[in-house]
Amino acid sequence: MEYQEILSRRNEILSRPAHPIPENKLAAERDLYTKRNKRSLEIFEKAKGIIPGGVEHNLSQNKPFPLAMDRGKGYRVWDVDGNVYIDYLMCGAPIILGHGFEPLNEKIIEIIREKGPATGLTSEYELLAAQEIINHMPGVEMVRFLQSGTEADMAAIRIARAFTGKLKIIKIGGSYHGWSDQMVYSIHVPHTGALESKGIPQECFAHIVDVAPNDFDVLEKAFKDNKDKGGVAGVLVEPIGGESGAHPVHPDWNKRIRELCDQYGSLMIFDEVVTGFRVDMGGAQKYYNIMPDLTVLGKIITHGYPSSGAVAGRKDVMSVCHGGLGEKVFMGGTLAANPISMAAGYYALKFMAENDAVRKATIYANKLTKALNKLFETRSDLGFFVYNFGAIMHYVTTAFFSIDLRAPDAFNQIITRQQVANDYSVVTMAHGLCTLAGTRMYTCMQHDDEALHKTLEIWEYLLSLIPKN
Repeated sequence: MEYQEILSRRNEILSRPAHPIPENKLAAERDLYTKRNKRSLEIFEKAKGIIPGGVEHNLSQNKPFPLAMDRGKGYRVWDVDGNVYIDYLMCGAPIILGHGFEPLNEKIIEIIREKGPATGLTSEYELLAAQEIINHMPGVEMVRFLQSGTEADMAAIRIARAFTGKLKIIKIGGSYHGWSDQMVYSIHVPHTGALESKGIPQECFAHIVDVAPNDFDVLEKAFKDNKDKGGVAGVLVEPIGGESGAHPVHPDWNKRIRELCDQYGSLMIFDEVVTGFRVDMGGAQKYYNIMPDLTVLGKIITHGYPSSGAVAGRKDVMSVCHGGLGEKVFMGGTLAANPISMAAGYYALKFMAENDAVRKATIYANKLTKALNKLFETRSDLGFFVYNFGAIMHYVTTAFFSIDLRAPDAFNQIITRQQVANDYSVVTMAHGLCTLAGTRMYTCMQHDDEALHKTLEIWEYLLSLIPKN
């Protein structure tokens, strides 16, 4: 689906009220959710006393309560009550070979058994993993491993300032670049500013320049206005759009950022925590044929194994990470680049290439996107639609991510529409479909026709609960 059609269909949904499930039907679905998940509810009730909010994971379906998972295999996950789900969360995107991919697991088990988890010193797997990333990503010549995507974004900002000698960082509204102090600004929804920054001093945002997505005039003005105020060190970009495509990019957006960075001596930073090795083995940079100066990677590197992040890029830019006291950019992390993570990254990328995993996951995503849109056409009164960037799917039902904060009653609209989307997720989860935040679906190479047919059945059932206008 092309950019203009996505915007047009999204705006059409926003022009209408959301379509809630009638309360009597919703109550029955909530009751089913609770009856199916008694053990999860017990765990949640105990967790509330020792874990803030009773849950650790932002990606969870947390209402009416989060489900505790037991295991995953292929495209399925099982909860502690024994219920099985078709999984499109895929651990937030890194699972492309499928859960519990045995050849990868065997390599990691072998390392644990024979070598132990970590020494805090260098291992050969750092070299192997770095070289594998460089082999695939055209904009990468050097790699520095860290422990998360959040850390990698922090490092990228620091590198950009050290390399350019400039100060300002342009952040595109609605994008997510981890939860470090500087980056919790206009996340999820453009124009929200410091709305979610409780506990963060406002001074942390002094050198962050917020630009709305696809606003070419404001983007250029940001470069011009800050030229004599420290200059723009870099622009952080989710290359398929903020929140990994929820705010899709105009076809010329990345190209224009690249041009302005070159014109003003700034660095273009692609945050490929989700897109790297998912839209293409070469990342979005290969997908779009636009080379960033720095690339940020996260959980996608290690295929679900922990302690995973990296900042990578051109050799001259990355050189600021190396040097004597007072000369280099400081980074840390005792468990960064540990042998388990590095081996997981190395072997996962090799197995993905050998199995043509990204292409297979993309073929399935294309097929499911087409099938869901065909199903949604049977309920044209709702306006629901799906679009995808390779193996990253977005389904739009209430468009709560797309509310313009400058519009009247914007916050009430967001709350109302998000609640309706959450209610839809209660239904789909209760019937065995696991997605991300009521908006996204990630596919893996093992999703098959059985998964597709079951997915369509659950969505068809959800549609049957929504009254026709």
